[in-house]
Amino acid sequence: MYNFAATFNIYNQTKKMNGITKTLRYIAVALLFTATTASAQTLAKNETSGLPRTTTQATEQATTEINYPTRPFAFGVEAGANIDFSSTESSCFDIDIYAGYRKGIVQIAGVGMGIHPSFANNRLFIPIYAMFRCNFKEGRSLCFADIKAGLSINELSSKSHNTGAYASAGIGFNLLQTRKLKTYVLVGYTYTQIIPFGVYSDNALHGANIRIGINF
Repeated sequence: MYNFAATFNIYNQTKKMNGITKTLRYIAVALLFTATTASAQTLAKNETSGLPRTTTQATEQATTEINYPTRPFAFGVEAGANIDFSSTESSCFDIDIYAGYRKGIVQIAGVGMGIHPSFANNRLFIPIYAMFRCNFKEGRSLCFADIKAGLSINELSSKSHNTGAYASAGIGFNLLQTRKLKTYVLVGYTYTQIIPFGVYSDNALHGANIRIGINF
């Protein structure tokens, strides 16, 4: 005889298996959706936090690194030599200090003082001046302009002391630049007025100077 009970049991077991299979499919779809959502959120977070960085973000970071923040006031020291072109044997060793205000392309707008003893004849020149120095462009600049103007206290001999005009103009080249200091080389022309008249034929010293300096 045909066993209806056995057939009914097989039918019930098959129905249960189909139900379990459907449940497993639902679970797999839910897990896949959850994983996809989590990956999308992680990618968005990385992009906004800078990983990976866009071209614009990288450019902004590079600009920030180049344009170092600086204090509004600066001071510096420079040393070098001044070669006399006046045939008076007044070439000097120069050492100067200065301080002043700075902002943007203006490296320094302030005052300075130097001690310039000559290599021969025991002469001494002490210039006291106002100075202005600025870069040729915004941000990092290879070159800058330097102008100084003031008075020079001149000791030409043990019995000859006088005061005359002093001026200097030059071009500098920036070297090492960090957040705390800047170094540079400066080359230029120097004018020192000599009084009384008649000591030298043109009453002045003309020279070319070269200096290396550092400012903070």
